Amino acid sequence: MPIKWYGNGDLEDPIYKHFSRIVNFVIHCMIFTAIVSGTWLLKEIKYEIAFFNNIAIFWSVILASHLLFVIIKKPKDTAKQST
Repeated sequence: MPIKWYGNGDLEDPIYKHFSRIVNFVIHCMIFTAIVSGTWLLKEIKYEIAFFNNIAIFWSVILASHLLFVIIKKPKDTAKQST
């Protein structure tokens, strides 16, 4: 059974905004994982990348702050806001 398309979401709906932030965070995590693991593999196989650890740690801190932002911006009462 195909997924029904109900049209675009309401950009003012807090639940929709929160879900959009979660999806954005997950995409950020996927990009982080792909780039860091690929760079680590390249570093282990052929190239000596001296600044790899610094970049990975810096990006991890940014990723953690992004997660914190998503958690802080979560709507307070989700049961009453969306149907």
